[in-house]
Amino acid sequence: MALPNTPFRPCGHVLHTRPALFVLINYAPGEGQPDWCNASCEFVEEGNADAGSALAVHISPFDALLNAAFVSSPGKPYHVVPAAAFDPRTLIRDGGGKLHINLHCGWAASDGRIVVRRKGALASVCMVQTEEIPPARRDAIDLEIDQQGIARYERLREHAGLFAHADAHCLLDAWTEQQRHQAVALAIQRMPGTVPAGAQINQVALYDPEAAQWHFLPIEVFFDEPDRKTNA
Repeated sequence: MALPNTPFRPCGHVLHTRPALFVLINYAPGEGQPDWCNASCEFVEEGNADAGSALAVHISPFDALLNAAFVSSPGKPYHVVPAAAFDPRTLIRDGGGKLHINLHCGWAASDGRIVVRRKGALASVCMVQTEEIPPARRDAIDLEIDQQGIARYERLREHAGLFAHADAHCLLDAWTEQQRHQAVALAIQRMPGTVPAGAQINQVALYDPEAAQWHFLPIEVFFDEPDRKTNA
């Protein structure tokens, strides 16, 4: 997977998304491939590598920054970039002509504590979306998040009272890199606690970077179903 280096469109991007999305990449340049990078992905089916990989995408740039802080490791930092800056064609070829995406909607939580995976990353409450990308479309891909994904993302924020969450995205654009790092550090500091994977997920956690406050919602709000539970 690489950052695009051939201007198939006037803008030079292979991928356009609606709404704007953010991905996490780790630069891994090789001989003759100075722009090569790896993107953060999730299994399409939990625990089943044979089902393929889904590109992890975020609507909230702050959630992407927070995620990057936990998936990075010494010598392997992940950086947040607009999805349009990423070339997904290798991922599509490996997926048999399909582009799987994993839309982050919130953080998995159990009784007021954030669920942490075995390798240290925060567990995500997300939705998988799959798009068939025929060869004729692979140099200019238009990807739109489906209505169910948008509805779940918006419903969570409405229930948390985060009606101006889109304004927070603009605020992040105005922040310096130092301010972003400070905001992420504050979010981590203000986590009420963590619990290892395997705990029953009964909540979705959202963080408001403007108010520097965590919100916890019943998992049923995400599914829009009563008495729905899941495990990390």
